[in-house]
Amino acid sequence: MRSRSGLKSRPAASDAVIGQRDAPTDGRVVVDRAAWLALATGSLAFVLGTVNVTVTNVGYNDILESFPGADRSLTGWVLTGYSLAFASTMLAAGRLADRYGRLTIFRLGLIGLLVASLAAGLAPSVLLLVVARGVQGICGALAVPASLGLVLPRFPPEKHASVVGIWASVGMVASGLAPVLAATALTLATWRWMYLSLLPVTVLGLIGAHLFMRETVTKRSTARLDILGMLMGSASVFLIVFATLRGPASGWDEPLVIGSFVVAVLLLPIFLLRSAKHPEPLFDPRLFRVRSFAVSNLAVGLSMVGAFTSWVLWPIFLINVWGFTIWQVGLAFLVSPIVSGLVAIVGGRWADKHGFRSIMAAAATTAAAGHAWAYLFLDERVRFWFAFFPITVLFGLGMGVLASLLNAAALRDIDGGAIATANGVHQALRYAIGGMGTALALAILNGTHEIARYDVIWLMLGIAQISVVPLMLFVYPAVAGTTDQQT
Repeated sequence: MRSRSGLKSRPAASDAVIGQRDAPTDGRVVVDRAAWLALATGSLAFVLGTVNVTVTNVGYNDILESFPGADRSLTGWVLTGYSLAFASTMLAAGRLADRYGRLTIFRLGLIGLLVASLAAGLAPSVLLLVVARGVQGICGALAVPASLGLVLPRFPPEKHASVVGIWASVGMVASGLAPVLAATALTLATWRWMYLSLLPVTVLGLIGAHLFMRETVTKRSTARLDILGMLMGSASVFLIVFATLRGPASGWDEPLVIGSFVVAVLLLPIFLLRSAKHPEPLFDPRLFRVRSFAVSNLAVGLSMVGAFTSWVLWPIFLINVWGFTIWQVGLAFLVSPIVSGLVAIVGGRWADKHGFRSIMAAAATTAAAGHAWAYLFLDERVRFWFAFFPITVLFGLGMGVLASLLNAAALRDIDGGAIATANGVHQALRYAIGGMGTALALAILNGTHEIARYDVIWLMLGIAQISVVPLMLFVYPAVAGTTDQQT
């Protein structure tokens, strides 16, 4: 059955059963071992993509000390270069994977990550390190959307939420452990091992891709891909993320920041209009006619603004208000990603059996409770177990479900041939909105660490988080594969 948008409301049957054995007589669906090993391989790619976002933050001061006299305007790109490249490439990466082969793009991304991580670890200058970080971002963006596109069709639809939950949980745990791993590398060796240690993981991913993954898309269009639209779409995301990252440091009234926002605002509607008319666009606006996809992406904007902002502000608060060391910050972060990873798996199984609506509403409420706890109890008094630990637990419980299942909910009714494209849109929106929320929070702090300013941020994030509840309960479609998928 197709929705009025022309997109299938369920994955294509030929795509949904790859890797599925004949069903046993008791009605259970059995998936072969190769499909689970493919999921493990795809999860490694998500690990590499997410770890690279946060790992440099811990070692940034050590990097600066390694290059005395380096231009600070250049060294700042060591932090922001990866995020900019990662977010702005994600749209194009998903589309390229669905058009030219997910396995080809996946392998290309991993090979690029291998070379770029080696280059970053051995970089003799800041300039080469910045270039290597940018290439890491581009190649990470190539691997992430393709990884889920290679994995999901290997499983039947009734297991998709569980699969995405496992895929996302591995990335969340790795992202949370990244500061601890980086601190370990800095203690035992140098900052260069933050990047060199990624090499064996990347090699393992390439081996897994060769042994366990197979191509899951067969569609090949003869129409020419919209290259100009690809440049316009990537540039729009780049300018928005660039301006939000630069604004807090250089001032929101800086001409470069204002100009970036203005050009992005002018470019985005032109890009959308062109995409609606082109036979092979980078981004198909009809995806947002699928109600489950549209509602989930609106919800991810409201939810991820709290996730990204909190993960940035927590260490800032702990270091500058409570006087924690880097090691203490890393240990304080351990609980949240571990809890998130566990509940993501459990939540996926629940969603496969009972649907997304109730569990997503409960998760959003729990995450909002974490913001409320911060608003009520997080102040100058160092009370880790009372004031901060409950926040990490509540936030881990809520965001573990939201971060993974919003992804699964967004892809629920997308045609199997467009999974990587839709996942690229979802991931790009997630990182762009998260970056904008972080920039807004840093602007509210304005270089100070007044508790009242933090309270304003926690309150705003809590309101955004609780807004997800009515969206998932009353707007997200309860039944998959119906004709009521168009907004």
